Amino acid sequence: MIEKFEKKINEIKGKINSKYVGVIIFMVVSFLIVYGVEMTNNFKRQKQISQDDYNKSLYEIVGYINTVEAELAKLQVTTTPNLTSTTLANIWRQSNMAKENLEQLPVNQKAMSNASKYLSQLSDFSYVLMKQTISDQKITDEEYEQVASLYTSCKELSDVMQDIYDDLNNGAIKWDELKNSGDEKLPNVDVEEAVSNIDKIGKTFQDYEGLIYDGAFSEHLLTESPKFLTGQEVSKDDARKYIQSIFGEENIEYINDGEDSDGRIYLYTFEVKLKEAESVRTIYITKKDCKLYLMVSDRNVEQTNIEMDKAKEEGKEFLKKLGIENVIDTYYLRAENMAIINYAAVQNDVTLYPDLIKVKVALDNGEICSVESQGYIYNHTNREKITTSHSFEEAKKVINNKIEVSSQNMAIIPTESKNEILCFEFKGKIDEREFIIYINAETLQEEKVLLILETQGGVLTM
Repeated sequence: MIEKFEKKINEIKGKINSKYVGVIIFMVVSFLIVYGVEMTNNFKRQKQISQDDYNKSLYEIVGYINTVEAELAKLQVTTTPNLTSTTLANIWRQSNMAKENLEQLPVNQKAMSNASKYLSQLSDFSYVLMKQTISDQKITDEEYEQVASLYTSCKELSDVMQDIYDDLNNGAIKWDELKNSGDEKLPNVDVEEAVSNIDKIGKTFQDYEGLIYDGAFSEHLLTESPKFLTGQEVSKDDARKYIQSIFGEENIEYINDGEDSDGRIYLYTFEVKLKEAESVRTIYITKKDCKLYLMVSDRNVEQTNIEMDKAKEEGKEFLKKLGIENVIDTYYLRAENMAIINYAAVQNDVTLYPDLIKVKVALDNGEICSVESQGYIYNHTNREKITTSHSFEEAKKVINNKIEVSSQNMAIIPTESKNEILCFEFKGKIDEREFIIYINAETLQEEKVLLILETQGGVLTM
């Protein structure tokens, strides 16, 4: 009896153990699956974070190298110690930052060593020349030849890095592939001849922000109070009538009141729908003097039917309706069949670059979609003294004699210290590159050099 009872107990234990073992195995397997999935997801997240960092570094590299390329071009034009040393300092800073970011990329060390070496030598070379210039030693002809050689190499490196960036963005290549194909992507940038005698200079990388211009003086000099607004305040009804006078009351479907702004300038806001227009435009009118401060509108423009010269004229005609007549177009950008045109005020044949107005024109029918006149409203006033005792011939002697001057003009430009300077403006070429050089009309010192960039999208400057 006892033996049968023990046998029964053992059978029950076996069954219970088998169930527990099954449950335990199931739990272990489930845990391993969940753990594996979580580890895989975590790996993907970490990989995406790393790739985001790589993309950011590459984006910054392209920006730094583009700036260095432009500065090297300008260096071949500058003649005064002050502007030359400033240009060299910027080359030194930007090349250091490009090198630092380049070394963060997951590219085979051999592949990027030549590019990294070039940036190091470029940094050292510009640092030596900067100290030399500050000590009132002029750049020699041989050193200018080295600068030209460095510029050629920088342009090559810039093109390659841009190609890599484009390939990664459009999915033609992955970061994992770039690790293995870096030798093919990064060329052997040869700068030995240009910097063969330069000693290494120990210094610490510093974090400087690069400045890339998308147009000459496109960042308006905004004074504390708008110089153009000197009259009386108007009512909102007066502002509405002003809009009707611009577009014609018969052409307006409706004008609705918007939420007014009481920032640095008090603005009336309206939502305006024209009968022939597809979209509603938001219009801001100044409470004082009743001037158009900003008009924002957009629409899809599927084709280009008018030339850029026609678009510039349409923009000028619209500005006349605003009571602004003495302007010239300076630079423009073409994007998505829209023309974005910068106009500057003119007084006594002097271009007033602080007084800028930006106009957006649709290239299918010439419609004025947007206007931005902050620069004009803040800065436009009658300049009392825009004469100089110096001549164009005197100013021309200051610029690099290799420049083939194509035009000359007088201009007022804004400074970083929130002032204005009357300058001689010379446009010209050297080695097929176009520049604009500004010579202080009082001191005959170089104030600024801009590199003109003619792209598919328009004429811009750096």
